[in-house]
Amino acid sequence: MVMVIALVLADCKMMGLAEEGFKQSDRWLYYSYVDKEIKDAPRISDDYYFRYGMMDGPSPEMSRIVFNGATDTAALENYLVALGYQYVPDDEGGGHWEREGQRKTEFYIWQSKEQQVIHLTKYSF
Repeated sequence: MVMVIALVLADCKMMGLAEEGFKQSDRWLYYSYVDKEIKDAPRISDDYYFRYGMMDGPSPEMSRIVFNGATDTAALENYLVALGYQYVPDDEGGGHWEREGQRKTEFYIWQSKEQQVIHLTKYSF
């Protein structure tokens, strides 16, 4: 019983670190928490890190790569198209990427041109 409690506490600690952000060199976090499609995303900057989170509500899992010093999203958009995703605009001037007929996974690309930061986020429902 003590071992089970220790494992649960260790997992909670690791989850907290994953939510704050981590580099690819943090192998345990990288291999445990980064989604495969996020792992395979093109690196559009040499300065990047990952985040992972369990969400409440309709989107229980989020995996993200954040690129600093990046200004162009074309390589990420081409990557999503190659995976079979298509851009779906919404009424608020934004949009997301999904596979036709599948709403269990969505990608979002967020960009701040002023700060030169780009996020590629995958939500799995």
